[in-house]
Amino acid sequence: MEHSTRRILAGVGVGLPLVALGARLWSSQGATPRIRDERGRPVSEGIASLEQVRLGGVEQWLLLRGRSILNPLLLFLSDGPGCSEMAWVRHFNAPLEDHFLVVQWDQRGAAKSYSARKDRDDLTVDQFVSDASELLELLTSRFSQQKVFIVGHAWGSILGVLLAQRRPERIRAYVGTGQQVNFLENDTLSHLRAYELALRYADHKALARLARIGPPPYTGPDMAQRYLTLFSLASRHAGRRGLLPALLSSVLTAPEYSLRDKMHFFLGMRETFSRVYPQLAGLDLEAQVPRLEVPVWFLLGREDYVTPSEIAVRYFDKLEAPSKTLLWFEHSGHSPPFEEPGKFNAILKQQVRAVVEAQPEALLH
Repeated sequence: MEHSTRRILAGVGVGLPLVALGARLWSSQGATPRIRDERGRPVSEGIASLEQVRLGGVEQWLLLRGRSILNPLLLFLSDGPGCSEMAWVRHFNAPLEDHFLVVQWDQRGAAKSYSARKDRDDLTVDQFVSDASELLELLTSRFSQQKVFIVGHAWGSILGVLLAQRRPERIRAYVGTGQQVNFLENDTLSHLRAYELALRYADHKALARLARIGPPPYTGPDMAQRYLTLFSLASRHAGRRGLLPALLSSVLTAPEYSLRDKMHFFLGMRETFSRVYPQLAGLDLEAQVPRLEVPVWFLLGREDYVTPSEIAVRYFDKLEAPSKTLLWFEHSGHSPPFEEPGKFNAILKQQVRAVVEAQPEALLH
């Protein structure tokens, strides 16, 4: 009896610290490493900050990193709705921190900002654009810069175009990648391309899964899962092979995400996506945004069958803008920033240098 009691007490003695550790990991807000020079010393003029800000009346999270706060602002608008790319940009695009003040924003309902989705009536496209507009004012005021470079990926490319249309006076240039244009045409063509790829590679499992989910648009409680299946199959034989494990690993190891954030990363994609994506049914940027008053770059994956690049090219050709540049990523599918990060980072650095050198006064205000 005495021996059994000692074993129980020993187990409790071990278990309580583990429970306490788990509670701390769960409630932690995460942290981001300091910016350091080549000798490992902190860079005094740099910034590495993980912080909450209030946008649209709710608390949302930002990650700000850069070797100098005097560098031009670069705001990443993530894919989604409900997805955070904070870990991916940190992993694949960290070299940009030497040339920009890189700002990442977990939008309402995504990962660190998961709790901001509580009022489901506020999960509207217009609210997301309004939040982004508030963020532009916050950033330009805080860092005494007049304008911000915008990178929009997929869902973020919709927000980016709508934001550039609404607030051109605050945007230095718009860079779209995985550019979405027309909801219904996009998803219908994505389904067709997934089917063609499955036939080309004699992928009978993919053909069976496509038959099960049927053609889009999807509705109902399993909508998010069916779209996830479609997008997975559309990229199955395209772009960089083996990218998914690297993306998953970067999320699981990111110090910026707490244990709770990592769980919310996956929940946000399911719950927020289901609420917001159907609202894009009437989206057609060709008709709704025929002109932008900012320089435009489209950085497109040659094998993007999730947001098929042929639609983006047609929009690019029709779009009116002060200047336009379209560049291809021959070995990328839907995500050039993460499939060919070296090329993506180099293009952004070269473009910003050219623009800043041509109009350096625009960064001062």
